[in-house]
Amino acid sequence: MRAFLSFSAILLTLISLGAPVFAAEPERRVELSGDADYFGFDLRTEQNVSLDQCQSACIADRSCRAFTYNPKVKWCFLKSDFNQLNTFVGAIAGKVVETAGGEADIGAPPALDFVSDDLLQQARDVKANLALTEDQLGFGVNGLIEMAHGELTAGNFVAALKAFRGALAITPEDGALWLETAQAANQFTGTDVASEAALAALNGYQLTRTAEVRANALATLAFALDRLQNYRAALQAYKASLELVQAKTVETAYLDLRARQGFRVTGHTVDADGASPRACVQFSEPLLKNGPDYSSFVTLNGAAPQALEAKESEICIEGLSHGQRYKLVLRQGLPSSVEEVLETPVSLEVYVKDRMPVVRFTGDSFVLPSTARRGIPIVSVNTENVKLRLYRIGDRNITSLLTSSQFLTQIDGYSEERIKDESGELVWQGSVDIKTELNKEVVTSFPVDEALPQRKPGIYVLTASSATGLTQDWDTRATQWFVVSDIGMSTFAGTDGLTVFARSLASAKPLAEVELQLVAKNNEVLGSATTDADGRATFSAGLIRGTASMTPAVITARKGGDDYVFLDMTR
Repeated sequence: MRAFLSFSAILLTLISLGAPVFAAEPERRVELSGDADYFGFDLRTEQNVSLDQCQSACIADRSCRAFTYNPKVKWCFLKSDFNQLNTFVGAIAGKVVETAGGEADIGAPPALDFVSDDLLQQARDVKANLALTEDQLGFGVNGLIEMAHGELTAGNFVAALKAFRGALAITPEDGALWLETAQAANQFTGTDVASEAALAALNGYQLTRTAEVRANALATLAFALDRLQNYRAALQAYKASLELVQAKTVETAYLDLRARQGFRVTGHTVDADGASPRACVQFSEPLLKNGPDYSSFVTLNGAAPQALEAKESEICIEGLSHGQRYKLVLRQGLPSSVEEVLETPVSLEVYVKDRMPVVRFTGDSFVLPSTARRGIPIVSVNTENVKLRLYRIGDRNITSLLTSSQFLTQIDGYSEERIKDESGELVWQGSVDIKTELNKEVVTSFPVDEALPQRKPGIYVLTASSATGLTQDWDTRATQWFVVSDIGMSTFAGTDGLTVFARSLASAKPLAEVELQLVAKNNEVLGSATTDADGRATFSAGLIRGTASMTPAVITARKGGDDYVFLDMTR
């Protein structure tokens, strides 16, 4: 007779017993619980019976393991198994306990919420697809088990597992054999075998009925999950095993895994490029959303931090200064959402370096007024000189620019070259000296009038990069798209067509004699119009009903030789 195997050290080993032992037929008795109900596993219902008759019916039926009795209506609900005991006022629940010198039956195994549905399905599929190989047809279950033991002794693990699978094909409901197979597979190395061990352990777990065997199955599963690098599930399996039986070897394995892969600090980062630098510590598991004040578990240079944010799996400490060093300590006991805490204090040395040289523009507004002095603000950090390039994309290329979704984006060096070589022209390049303040943002105005004394129809693209920073072609440039104009346009679409109003951005008065063009996606001019004294012009309804490439894409407006603007109809 085979016995269940014990967990020795971290790796489960096989124990073979000698002569078979024949157990006496177990005695079946009932344990009652008042105001209770065993949920599920309904076998059949006996009506108009007493409680004693209900108990006797369950004891006499070997397939009955529990029952719920309703004394008001004298109904007896026989159960093929039992698990969770729920409160039900007035009802009486009973479970069958078999005693013959062995362990008590603790009922059907509960679902393991830490095991994925996919893994559970794989275990079911393995059990459903068991089959003997051609060379195993002449052996019985005992012969295949003896063969497996012999192959294990010889170190032939592949052949041993094959023999175990053959034996399981004959007796797929043998929980002890599933666990023995899992423990044998746990002696292998390799992800595939570890997966087989986990699946066999799950199938064995589903067949357990006693605390010691179930604890053994959970420990076997935990060991396999650890090898599969499913560390959180492995820790949960070890915990579940220890809740059933406090085995020293399992506790040692659990503590070892928790020290390696439990709740812990996984790294830290320093955000030094912001105006207010901060240091963030990353953890292996999420923190409590509505837990304690985490600032009580953190010190910065021996004192409480000025500001702290705990979110998801990270704690960030605010209020640091550039060019400074800090000692950041996380105290023992810092809690997590997985019922684990930091077992030992963690000390981190943090250095906040100076900010990297940065250049940027202030936003994506692209219409500059044509009145007064015009300048584009450049925001820089730790940059003494900014290299600038100014490109113009002609009005005939604006439609293709808008349909390519490049408009108003920050472009890289490759896109900059394509504008120069294909769709536009370089009209100016140069540099601007910056008066810097260490780690402070400095705003400098770029004088558009000086770089662009004569304007032409189209849109302008200004790119900027730090002269001190290394810029590769794939790096993004600070980019400002703009036109200089006094024309402000608004549109109203109705059944009578598209009405366009043009007004002065400086005075808000209507602008007459503004030449408008409605251009399709394929750059075809759909129609032209000129605003009247009220600044109004209308395009007929048919012009705005185009589809596909004839869909209206842009309205251009021109007044005189140098005032030009457009309105994107696709946004």
